[in-house]
Amino acid sequence: MKKIFILLLLTGIFLFNLRYLSRAFDWDSCVYALNIQKNRIESAFYNPHHLGFESSGLLYWKLVQSIYPTTDVMFFLRLRILAFSLFFLGVFIWLYYRLYKDFVLGVLIALLIQVSQAFWFYSLHNDTPLIHSCLMGILFLTTVFFLKNGLKTHHLIILWLIQLFSIYFHQSNVIHFGMVPMAILLDTNRNFGKKLRIIFFYLTLLGFATILSYLFVGFIILKRGLGPLDEKHFSFWMFLYAAINRWGTSLGEEKNYVLYFYRGIGDAFLIFQNVIPKFRVNPIDFANPKHIVFNINLSFWVFSFILGILNLKNLWKKFRPELSILFFWCVPSIIFYTWWEGYFFEFWVGMIIGFWILNSYVYQSFQIKTFTYSSRALIHSMYFFAFIFYFLTNFTFSTLPRSIGPKFGYVEGIQGSVEKLASENIYR
Repeated sequence: MKKIFILLLLTGIFLFNLRYLSRAFDWDSCVYALNIQKNRIESAFYNPHHLGFESSGLLYWKLVQSIYPTTDVMFFLRLRILAFSLFFLGVFIWLYYRLYKDFVLGVLIALLIQVSQAFWFYSLHNDTPLIHSCLMGILFLTTVFFLKNGLKTHHLIILWLIQLFSIYFHQSNVIHFGMVPMAILLDTNRNFGKKLRIIFFYLTLLGFATILSYLFVGFIILKRGLGPLDEKHFSFWMFLYAAINRWGTSLGEEKNYVLYFYRGIGDAFLIFQNVIPKFRVNPIDFANPKHIVFNINLSFWVFSFILGILNLKNLWKKFRPELSILFFWCVPSIIFYTWWEGYFFEFWVGMIIGFWILNSYVYQSFQIKTFTYSSRALIHSMYFFAFIFYFLTNFTFSTLPRSIGPKFGYVEGIQGSVEKLASENIYR
């Protein structure tokens, strides 16, 4: 019955999101679509920081055209992202239920992830953040699930594959190498020496697979070399974004990392507007219509983390394995993405998932066994009202406006190609 409910829920979310699929066209989404539309393997591997995104998109596009000949590449690429987001939500609900025996809470947390700005935005948009972030969420939940059910060899193989594909879909996921090793250290079925050998073997294989993949793509598929230091050099492709001195940590910028973190994570929860970093909260004028939703969002998260700190002993006692593994997901993400481009919410999609999971642990740590059903009812009610708040706000000011189009962002230099992408027959 629960599986049927999940299937019906995901079908409902799919139909709703299909109706309000993004009609926004920006530089990244259009470049990725054009690379796939070229139908050339070299174009599918042009971007080194996500080997799996355009290459899998090219295979998917070939499959679509073999079944249904069409030129609406952007529409079907958006459908691919939406389908993967729904797959993740289904896996999330089921694993969360299997872990914590609270099906309603699993559904509510999944819905809150769905309607958080960054996840919702990128589940309807042809861009890289959604798939690799979902893979990190699946990696976390499967790691915890396997650990609690005895971490066997075939479990480690599954985790290794998930982690490798998360790196294929975004290079930055190499920073999360500590998640599975932490689970191995927490395993009670092996001695310490064997744990260290397994960790060494796991990480060595992961490193070799990643390095060999990049060498194969760079030297064999793209035919890059080690000759003159120009655009044909392997290192120029491998470190493309650093090489062109434009993204991330390029020199000559004044950076306010506190502001960048606040703005990036704030946009990830509520109403992305633009990439210009500025504070949108104003506690002094709390009820001002310009600030109230941002003030409520910030108040909720500050209150939740304060509760977590006050109840840290019980929280650690109840969720020690989860918090230990979550540390190696959240902390590297917060440090690296704040340092890289913290003000832009695309880098915080994964943390939306991680923070909602952590938030659920905080409130579950207050549950009293004697009043289990009453405690759960209070938590369920709170998350239900939170879902209504995030849904109404993000739908009204983000999802709905972006579904009306086409609308164009920065597409300088590729306007003609983008206009062809935007003339989608399916909307006529």
